[in-house]
Amino acid sequence: MKRSEPLRLDEVIQRMIDATGMRPDFRRHSVEALWPRVVGRQIAAYTTQTYVRERTLHVHISSAPLKEELGYARAQLVENLNNAVGEEIIDDIILH
Repeated sequence: MKRSEPLRLDEVIQRMIDATGMRPDFRRHSVEALWPRVVGRQIAAYTTQTYVRERTLHVHISSAPLKEELGYARAQLVENLNNAVGEEIIDDIILH
């Protein structure tokens, strides 16, 4: 058996994600995980649930005034989240 060059751990993980076909799920979960970092701790404290369905991020907010304010910044939030992930994953945000 021929030995190959050693790989870095992140390369091994990326290859495994690609080989198992989990790349779309991984990207979707990345957007969900980045929500608190993009909006900040104070806004994230009012977030009760986030999930991506069909290129739309659904965010449940427990404060009606905050939900209204975030509604005005939806386009910017979409752009910031996609930039944080490094590619265009979501097209819209729905605030619940």
